[in-house]
Amino acid sequence: MRFGLLGSLTVHDGGRDLPVRGPLARTLLAVLLLNADRPVPLDALTDALWGAHAPATAEASLRNLVSRLRRTLDDERGDRLRATPAGYRLHLTDDELDTRLFDAAIHRARTARHQHDHATVRAETATALGLWRDDPLTGLAELAHRTPQCAQWREHRLQALEWRHDAELALGNPQVLIPDLTALTAEHPLRETFHLQLIRALDAAGHRARALIAYQRLRTTLREELGAEPGPAARELHRTLLAEPGPAAAPAPASTPAPAPAPAAPARPAPSQLPTPAAHFIGRDTQLAHLLDALTAPADRPAVAVVSGMAGVGKSALAVRTAHRLRDAFPDGQLFLNLHGATPGLTPLTPLAALTTLLRALGTAPGTVPDDPGAAAALLRGALAGTRTLLVLDDAAGLAQVRPLLPATPGCAVLVTSRSPLPALDAALHLRLDTLTERESIALVERAAGRATADRTVLSLEQNDLARLVHLCGRLPLALRIAAARLAARRHLPVRGLADRLTDPRDRLDELELDDLSIRRSLALSHESLRASPRATDRRAADALLAIGALDLPAYSAPQLAAVLDLTPARAATALERLTEAALLDEIRPDHYAPHDLVRDYARELPDPEQRHRLTRTALGWYRDLGIRISHALDPTQHTARLLLPPPADGEPLDRDGALALGNEECENLVVLVEQFAEEPWAAAELSTLVRGFFTYLRTRGRVAETVRLNEIVLRVARRAGDPTAEGYALGDLAGTKFATDRYEDALTLITDALAVWRQVGNPERERNALNNRGLLLSHLGRTEEAGAALEEALELGVRAGDHRGQAVVLSALGNLVEAESPHRAIAYHRRSIEAGRRCDHPDTQMAGLTNIGFAHLKLGDPVAALHHFDLATAVPNGNVAWIIELETWRGRIEALRRLRRLDEALDSSRRMLDRVAADQDGHGTGMIEHAHGLVLRDLGRHAEALAVWHTALTRLTGSDHPVVAELRALLAAESA
Repeated sequence: MRFGLLGSLTVHDGGRDLPVRGPLARTLLAVLLLNADRPVPLDALTDALWGAHAPATAEASLRNLVSRLRRTLDDERGDRLRATPAGYRLHLTDDELDTRLFDAAIHRARTARHQHDHATVRAETATALGLWRDDPLTGLAELAHRTPQCAQWREHRLQALEWRHDAELALGNPQVLIPDLTALTAEHPLRETFHLQLIRALDAAGHRARALIAYQRLRTTLREELGAEPGPAARELHRTLLAEPGPAAAPAPASTPAPAPAPAAPARPAPSQLPTPAAHFIGRDTQLAHLLDALTAPADRPAVAVVSGMAGVGKSALAVRTAHRLRDAFPDGQLFLNLHGATPGLTPLTPLAALTTLLRALGTAPGTVPDDPGAAAALLRGALAGTRTLLVLDDAAGLAQVRPLLPATPGCAVLVTSRSPLPALDAALHLRLDTLTERESIALVERAAGRATADRTVLSLEQNDLARLVHLCGRLPLALRIAAARLAARRHLPVRGLADRLTDPRDRLDELELDDLSIRRSLALSHESLRASPRATDRRAADALLAIGALDLPAYSAPQLAAVLDLTPARAATALERLTEAALLDEIRPDHYAPHDLVRDYARELPDPEQRHRLTRTALGWYRDLGIRISHALDPTQHTARLLLPPPADGEPLDRDGALALGNEECENLVVLVEQFAEEPWAAAELSTLVRGFFTYLRTRGRVAETVRLNEIVLRVARRAGDPTAEGYALGDLAGTKFATDRYEDALTLITDALAVWRQVGNPERERNALNNRGLLLSHLGRTEEAGAALEEALELGVRAGDHRGQAVVLSALGNLVEAESPHRAIAYHRRSIEAGRRCDHPDTQMAGLTNIGFAHLKLGDPVAALHHFDLATAVPNGNVAWIIELETWRGRIEALRRLRRLDEALDSSRRMLDRVAADQDGHGTGMIEHAHGLVLRDLGRHAEALAVWHTALTRLTGSDHPVVAELRALLAAESA
């Protein structure tokens, strides 16, 4: 299959066009192609499709579009367009997308150009240009406008044209270029390179007069449009044309005396100060190519590139490697200056000290350098004017240190390395350097340790250990070099032995020190410079890193740190951004940050015990209040509020979407936080309320694994602390989770224990709830008589207390209990349950009642009435309905459609639900829907697919007591017979 973005959106399969109809479908496919093989979140897709005017049904509409797109791509199983936990991912091979082929050809052409391989440049640019049909995303103007890659591809096309012309000129084919270049100079009148190439082609083809006219046309255009003269390269070419005799020029008369030669100007030194390149340089091919292009591209100003990144990521090594590759391009000298912006034990160079060093390297006498930095900077600009000199300014502290050192005229280039990205510096390229890949990291350790050849047999057995070692080093080049040096120094030290010593985070930074190489000292310099800064923003950033070390969570956000550090959210956000600029944090998703593993190890060392206790206690309080706010938003009937504290007075009220989004963002942090403080006696009371606060979110989202883990911890802590109330809540929530995943026996044991606790405590509401749940579990286990007794007792207590919601729940359970023997009697119970739910305005019980009536009608063999009730259930406002109820509603609806032989609708519904459960990472729900999906596939005659789906479903539901498990085994046996 072939996909095209370079022009209008196209899809081809085996020579036939696959039309993608409708602007929304084309936009969806284009966004997925732009992010091929990467997950695209639902909110990003929604924003691309509807922007700020997304309808309330956007998510459902998006799933419909995905289903349509899968049918277009003949991908109904979703093998190519896959659901991910947060959205969708389109899987492509490298040769299926024209932009990938285009980029690859550009990369090969760039490499060949640096190697002066003109024939390959010509071939590869022809390949790239042959893929270009029109402007990228033609027909999708709004998406194209918002997609930076489109401008990049357009620029790469123009570069490919330039490279092709240079190659043809070098290969001696000027005549073939003249028509194309004539058109291109008219189309791009301000792109000087095309004019230069046209002038050279005309001259080489013997058209000197036309070449001079072409230069005058360029000069006139630039003066009229920009008020500027042609650049130095164009002016030099013009002088050459005027000075050299043309093809028909006659020789000068013999009597004409030759002009006297001008006195030679004293030559200034051509310094060559570049350090020796790193002995073991791995990877960085793409970054190296970008730097070479940026620093040699024709321009009317000096070329500047900035390489930034965290300590030890290899900025200097890349800069030195790049500078050595550029020696021939800058014959007037290569200057190297370490500015000591982050050198342990040294203060950063002042601008005047840096200027003095550079001027002396250029031949300025020691006593003639002005004491005034401005005058010294002017002298440096004058010394560099008219030269082709490369300056490498390594380890810059900031923009104020770098700006006075910059040349002012074209021809020179500056390569800056800094931990900060220096965003305010007007540079041709800002390159943020990341860590190495695992493969590159292993290769670096092998080479630097000297074991890659001599011990190949041993290393082949140590690949897993090497992978673990480089992971523990965070794939950071400096840490890898230290680890490799340790292995080189101790030839018999196994890789596993060194990896074991790095495993404990408390020891890791100690092990990653060798001579003057130290991860800890390098990171400490960044932190201390922030702490000692006169700027309040920097000092708050230093405090934020201390808080990050105290909390030790997977991710950090401004609201969270604002509460912990008692800052405004805006100041907390600025602190996080400052840490990112200082390469101590990475922005892992919008407005959420995380440190590199080694930075995390360093940050853990910063707080003292008192600071750690204060900060973590504040964080627990913030998470507790957040959970309560989320629960109040997801349960507007206030049922949950009776189990919790009132919502915090100073917190803004949340709507449902905001509550779910916050829960999604903080769920992982919540689990880590609870695990961290499970053994702290002072945290026992906080943890119970904290976990209860998040239970409504966890239930709504179907986060089974997190619910079990959190409540197991709370149960252990509550029993240790002697807190029966916390114990009762944990037992009940665990029982509910086991029930939701059809582990009925486990759930019965837990709810029986919870019932005993609530009777001991004397909490009648929780006692009624536990009785009802116990009856429900007994009914699922076929213990009908015991179930009926428990439910009737719960109903009596609910009536006596005037608890309409409790009555609704019990009546629903009684209906389910009698359904097998009397579906009509079950329907009567469910109608009473719905009415009780309406009296207390509780959507859960209303939706559950309608769903149960639907299943009762299926039992009666009436799928028409069943479908009607399932549709009524889906129409209930379900902002706070438990996920398990919604899942059952859709499962019943799919079955009703199947029995009515509306198989296409049933298939579409089952696919949409599979996307939904996959996005929510609900393995149990996925298994239940896969059972229904397989039945539809079987009825469609797709038996092999049905068998595959049922096998997967049975694996997911292993350990479940749900009747579906027995049915799956029977179906598999029957279909396999």
